Amino acid sequence: MASPFPGTLLVDLETPEEMKVQSLSRPAKSSKQYLRQVIAEYEALDRELPCIRKFSAQPTAQPLCLCMETLPEEDFTHLEVLEALEAELPGAMESGRVSNIRFENVNVICGTAGHRDRWLITLTDFQARARLLRTGLSLRGLSRPLVRHDELLLDDYRLHLRRSLVRRRMLEALGAEPTEED
Repeated sequence: MASPFPGTLLVDLETPEEMKVQSLSRPAKSSKQYLRQVIAEYEALDRELPCIRKFSAQPTAQPLCLCMETLPEEDFTHLEVLEALEAELPGAMESGRVSNIRFENVNVICGTAGHRDRWLITLTDFQARARLLRTGLSLRGLSRPLVRHDELLLDDYRLHLRRSLVRRRMLEALGAEPTEED
C-alpha cells in the first residue's frame, strides 16, 4: 500500500509482538539487498574519489582569499607568484593589498598523488579581489585563473560529507557503531 505522502513511515500493526517500521525510501536495513546496495555505493564512491580531504567542522569563510590551482610538476616558487601579483597589482605587498601568499600541497594533506596544488593569496580589500578574479595571473607566459578559495573548500567539504554519510550508512548496515570520524 503506497502512502500519498513521500517519506512517511508505514507501520505494520498485524504483528504486535514486534512492530515493523519500514521507510518508503529504502528497504529494511537488515536485508541483504540493502547491505549490497550500501557497500556498492561506498565502493563506487571510493573508486570515483579515492582520497577526500577530511574536516572536523565546516570550514570558516575567507572571502578575501583567492586560489590558483597548479599541477604538482609545475613547481612554482613564492617569488614567481609574488612577481605575477606585482604585475597585476603594482606595489601589492608594500601597499598591504596582499597580506599573505601560501602554498598548499593538497597531495600531502590528502595522502595521495595527482591532486592539483593550491596557491592561496589573501588580500585586504574587495577591489583587489575583484580585479584578480577578473584578470587572473600570468606565470611563465601562461594565463592562470584565480578562484575564490571558499568555493573550493566548500566543494571539498561537500565531498567529505557525502563520503561520511555513505560510510555511516555502511557501518549501520553492517551493525557497527559509527566512530567520531564519521
